[in-house]
Amino acid sequence: MGLVLVAAGAIFALLFILVAIINVFRAESRLTFWDTLLAFLVACLPLAGLMNSAMQGVPDSLTVSAVLILAVILGAMSLLILIGERTRKRLTAKTSRGVFGLGIGVLLAVSTFTVPLTAEQILLPVLATVTPIDVAALQRIETEAVVTGTAFPTFTPTSSPTATITRTPRPTETPSPTRMSFASRTPEPTATAVTPCLALALYNLNQRSEPDTNAELQQTIPFDNTVALYGRTADSVWWYGEYEGKQGWMMGEYMTLSASCERLPVVEP
Repeated sequence: MGLVLVAAGAIFALLFILVAIINVFRAESRLTFWDTLLAFLVACLPLAGLMNSAMQGVPDSLTVSAVLILAVILGAMSLLILIGERTRKRLTAKTSRGVFGLGIGVLLAVSTFTVPLTAEQILLPVLATVTPIDVAALQRIETEAVVTGTAFPTFTPTSSPTATITRTPRPTETPSPTRMSFASRTPEPTATAVTPCLALALYNLNQRSEPDTNAELQQTIPFDNTVALYGRTADSVWWYGEYEGKQGWMMGEYMTLSASCERLPVVEP
């Protein structure tokens, strides 16, 4: 999306330059509505593309390079227009299209440094403080409770101020009279799932099959999303968890961990 906005800004920059060259040959001494509108679009669209790229967590170097190239080309062409205006002796600070274009080029060049820095130092930390509710994790905890046989109490309100807790009885199975039941020596397995802790992805987080940066990439978790963690490595650098049904390893330095994560067991890869 960031590159699309930058490309749209480049198209309007081309139109701005063409209109400025035509007005230099026509000896037009005042800025028109179309000059102002094109200049506004040339400045705003690339800035919006930079902001969109920076808010993804990791700035897109291709978008930043495209804006910087656009700023250099716009500045060079505006300098030529400024020379043409001076040749025709029409140079004034308020009506010069060359000065206008140079200002926009400098603004775009400076924004390639300031916009990613502002997003990384101010906007993303502010957004990271808002912890979303992981509905999938809550549903998974409820399913585990059902598997282990833990019944959830149902509260029945009464007219008295004391609440009455009614437990739902387990359904009983009636054996078929035509079959004989035999005792089995194999005990039934009981699920002992580890209680997960929740972590917040501060950036676009890579989930890998092993705790190694060269391991297979399973998916990329978008920033500002919650991940359920079940274990960690011995040095607590990598954390084993699940996101949208896929399990794998993630680096802890790109996440905000809750206090309960310190009690997770060490998991061998």
